[in-house]
Amino acid sequence: MADAAAAAEAAYLGAEVDNMLIRHMRPDELKQAMDIWKEQGLEESENNVSTFYQVDPEGFFVTVDTRTGQVVATCACVRQHESLFFVGMYAVRKHLQGRGIGTRLWRTMARRMGDCNAGLNAVPKTPQHVQGPRGIRSRRHVEHLARPSEQLRAVPIDADLLPQVIAYDALVHCYNREKAVTYTVYDPDGFARAVVRRRREDGREVVCGFGKIGTNILGGAMMGPVYAADREAGRHGNPLTRVSLTMMVVDCNPDAVQLAELMGLESHMHVPRCYRKAIVPARFEQIFAQHDLNFSAF
Repeated sequence: MADAAAAAEAAYLGAEVDNMLIRHMRPDELKQAMDIWKEQGLEESENNVSTFYQVDPEGFFVTVDTRTGQVVATCACVRQHESLFFVGMYAVRKHLQGRGIGTRLWRTMARRMGDCNAGLNAVPKTPQHVQGPRGIRSRRHVEHLARPSEQLRAVPIDADLLPQVIAYDALVHCYNREKAVTYTVYDPDGFARAVVRRRREDGREVVCGFGKIGTNILGGAMMGPVYAADREAGRHGNPLTRVSLTMMVVDCNPDAVQLAELMGLESHMHVPRCYRKAIVPARFEQIFAQHDLNFSAF
């Protein structure tokens, strides 16, 4: 099935219609892709496109105007594991919307999935109250921060600690995301921290969560992912002091919603998560902020 899907995809890539060419995105087009997303007024962490492009470059598609060489539409279909994809960053330049450009790009992208399961977060044009990830944006400064304790503290993620962080991420997602985690924690935009807890029985410190803060393309900061064993550990994963902040919270984790409210954040948008086939399992009680709405299941 995978070979058949790849053959079908290849047959449509490179086909030009009305001066519009669909193909895989190139590394030097990352900024153009971000500009299109920013034009829609939608939020994204500054370097997440680059991070997930490194994870799965074949999952990024663009439509190019052959007369100008400019990217005019984008779509991503990032492989999570061998039978799961996540779809996002579907956008068309505003002045070209309604001409079928996005539809042709979507159909080409969809051939990559074959018969596999896939998910997406359907960003509504207007806020809707539905179950799914909750986008929470701060209009005030973040002031409620956790203080280090004897049992919990936030620490930089070095080469020695990285395997524990990767293992913890796999525990949350129920599959291994080694490349995505590695590129995320070493992303030069912003910084990541692991939360470690000292075990009473032997005094050893073990990872019980981690988080990343990056730059929001619309201004301020974007928090995500934040995964933690409990709300107290989740609070220690936030190193911010005073800054405008956006984070994506899953409604099915009440501790995550309460933590966001404690931090002074206000609900901005509710986004339904949709699946092609089965709902993807995860340890939702440990997800305090999603990694990314466009490229990651959680």
